[in-house]
Amino acid sequence: MQKRTLPLIIICVIFLGLFVNAQQNNATILKHIEPPFWWVGMKNSKLQLLIHGDKINDFKIEINYPGIKIESIHQVENPNYLFVNLEVSKNTKPGTVSILFAKGNKSMKYEYSLKPRIKRENVGQGIDGSDVIYLITPDRFANGDPSNDSTDDTIEKVNRNDENGRHGGDIKGILDHFDYIKDYGVTTLWLNPFQENDQPAYSYHGYGISDFYKTDSRFGTNEDFKALVDKSHQNGMKVIMDQVFNHCGSGHWWMNDLPSKDWLNQWEEFTYSNFSTIIASDPYASKKDFDLLTKGWFDTNLPDLNLENKFLEAYMIQNSIWWVEYADLDGIRMDTYPYPNQGAMSNWMQALTKEYPDFYMVAETWASRASYLSYWNNEKTNRNGYTSYVNSVSDYPLYYAMIEAFGKDGDIYKLYETLAEDFIYGNASNNKVFNGNHDQGRTLGLLGGNVDKFKLSMVFTLTTRGIPQLYYGDEILMKKDKPDGQLREDFPGGWKGDTRNAFVASGRTDQENEMFNYLQKILNWRKKAESIHKGKLKHYQPDNNVYVYFRSTETQNTMIIINNSNKDIAAFDLNRYQESLMGYSNGIDIISGKNYTTLDTIKLIKNTALILDLKK
Repeated sequence: MQKRTLPLIIICVIFLGLFVNAQQNNATILKHIEPPFWWVGMKNSKLQLLIHGDKINDFKIEINYPGIKIESIHQVENPNYLFVNLEVSKNTKPGTVSILFAKGNKSMKYEYSLKPRIKRENVGQGIDGSDVIYLITPDRFANGDPSNDSTDDTIEKVNRNDENGRHGGDIKGILDHFDYIKDYGVTTLWLNPFQENDQPAYSYHGYGISDFYKTDSRFGTNEDFKALVDKSHQNGMKVIMDQVFNHCGSGHWWMNDLPSKDWLNQWEEFTYSNFSTIIASDPYASKKDFDLLTKGWFDTNLPDLNLENKFLEAYMIQNSIWWVEYADLDGIRMDTYPYPNQGAMSNWMQALTKEYPDFYMVAETWASRASYLSYWNNEKTNRNGYTSYVNSVSDYPLYYAMIEAFGKDGDIYKLYETLAEDFIYGNASNNKVFNGNHDQGRTLGLLGGNVDKFKLSMVFTLTTRGIPQLYYGDEILMKKDKPDGQLREDFPGGWKGDTRNAFVASGRTDQENEMFNYLQKILNWRKKAESIHKGKLKHYQPDNNVYVYFRSTETQNTMIIINNSNKDIAAFDLNRYQESLMGYSNGIDIISGKNYTTLDTIKLIKNTALILDLKK
């Protein structure tokens, strides 16, 4: 996520009371209990309840349920909050737990649900190099339910004419076009945040969350999101949820009644982050610079959460686990990973791994060099004693190298030298590689509209080491640049009345169909290409802007040749690559289907790539 600029807006939020058995002047005292429910049989037997209500710390709390024990009750400076730590033993049965609140001769009861854990069908499956992630900005993909475009419980209303406004895309729209996504050939969905963003403006992107437990009603319901995950699993696909620990939205319900002053990182006057993530790993960084990075605000409408507060840290970790368990998630992408308290983020990683050992967690780590990025993807403890436990990072160094290599007069050597730094990572094969996302201008536009160069970037993304991620709309040659509202444009055909429907071939131009078919062929071949999924990478120093590399296992070998030059090569000599070609006599280009019966020389067309499935 990038810095966004909006004027400071003070938002008044009307709290809606939970239904409780309350006997005090017919008033509802309880406003929030979170998590809203939990499960028995979790590996971590600890559960923290955030309880919010009018002077709730005046009440005594009792729970009489087999297997449940109140370990501690904590008051904070705001009398409207209590934090109750429970021990849920491994033998506890699912059911309804009555929480009794008593004050003198007055009492009220809240029924808290403990649910049985579902069997996770995808345990051990994880997300790895066999997958391709498809990133969707839900508001801009498809509008499946126009009735929820504007809702009574949210401030900002639909305005498709405003590039920064809400356009009406929703979860049902993704479900309606699920076959398009599946047929395209990707294996995994990643949605920009779908949780409630009750901001007065610029709320469509999802990163100003106002309720961490609720799907934004303009996108649908929690059940709708779960239905999307279920459908994905039924079709052999996976789902990654975008989560945010660094900040919330200024419209969050607790902003009118903070539990404590240190719930947020607060300054005497509004203070931006310095947005320089290198400081997080800089051994010589000043405290002032470090504090600006980790405690400065992303924007005036994005209050910075203070994860040094242990109650808030536990709240956020539990929320993350809650969504995994509730929706049966396959992975999490954590926004702005270097910004929050490092110890808290390390604790989050360990908590998730304890519950879900093979779970995929990718950190947004916006760093331009591998040396910066390796601080987070490092299997060993860093020299300062910090261990991140992150199992995947966003490979921005490789992204920047792609833009440079395939840009005007670019030299593909840039890719070679960037990959040569992989020794610095704990596991570079887990890096998420991408040639575009919601925070960058469309790659086709950054490459000057050169479709041939764009194809080369796609071939590289889909065949190099790592876990590839593509951005919606790139397959139909979207090419707009910033501002963000333009590059996150609506997918044509996702709205009733659109002049064309690019979800079907008849609604795409010839050039768009050529690009879609090109990628579809590679993606569907890739699903069974174990050499790409698990194979070792061996590359050769580029010569005359031609880059050759191999992905190989003991049983499969794939040769990739990228001619990034503006010249055809009538007879490209392959003798140099004999150590990787030994034992192989021919190969089939999976893009064109052409069979190359000899591997002595090969004709290369300018600005094209070959993906050769080698045969013995």
